[in-house]
Amino acid sequence: MKRTGTIRHSWLFAVGLYLLPQAAVAEIQPLVTEAPKLVWCLDHFPHFHEYDNTDVPTGPSVELMQELARRAGFQLSFTPRTNLARCLKLMEQGDVDLMTNLRYSDERNSYMFLLRYSTNVAESLFLRATDVRLIESKAQLRSMTLATLRDYLYNPATMALIAEESRHIAEVDSIEVALEMLLRNRIDGLVAPTISTTEAINAVSSYQQRFKIAPLDFSGDAPNNIHLAIARNSPHAALQPLLQHHLQTMIDDGTVKRLIRPPESRTEVTELKQ
Repeated sequence: MKRTGTIRHSWLFAVGLYLLPQAAVAEIQPLVTEAPKLVWCLDHFPHFHEYDNTDVPTGPSVELMQELARRAGFQLSFTPRTNLARCLKLMEQGDVDLMTNLRYSDERNSYMFLLRYSTNVAESLFLRATDVRLIESKAQLRSMTLATLRDYLYNPATMALIAEESRHIAEVDSIEVALEMLLRNRIDGLVAPTISTTEAINAVSSYQQRFKIAPLDFSGDAPNNIHLAIARNSPHAALQPLLQHHLQTMIDDGTVKRLIRPPESRTEVTELKQ
């Protein structure tokens, strides 16, 4: 997916236009004003952007990005379903342009412009429905084996908890894998995004009434913003101010809030809570 020649080819094309007769330039000129094509790298992230055995993702994040593309005047294309670690590597190399639903870290900021658009992706502790324990404090987790999502950047409070209890943490590649491990008693609980995990549970008929959400609060007090990212090595990195401007207008006019609803307003989440 190397695109290192994009800028050089654009420069050579411009020189070629200068050397052509004016009539030929007039015929080719529309090509120069064609909207830039930006590649969005994404995985299957239940509810936010899902592939569901299709080549085109669906979900609120997709609608948000399509609206941003319309307002900012660029063409949006999607990668095939690509895991998070691979997407981050492609962003670092400048081989893709965009990612969404990312939390800030200094490492990520070194190779991506991170544009805030939402304040939170809530996280919860998921248990088997038959687990009689009432988990209300982090101290209770010390006797439990928990699963977390590999390469997913949790909120600062959860990250601190994971660091403290690392001996009892199993990293897994997906929410679906973790839910299977939980059902098979290989782990005691899963710490994962509330909405996405709820959607993954509701998508499988055999999962109904098999899980619940513990009352333990993972929100913490530290900033917990969610970002859209454009790769600093992208051929289109100069579009960052334009994207930021239109993203801010979408926040101001309520578009983001309409598309990205908090878990408190979702009955399916409430039904899973103890």
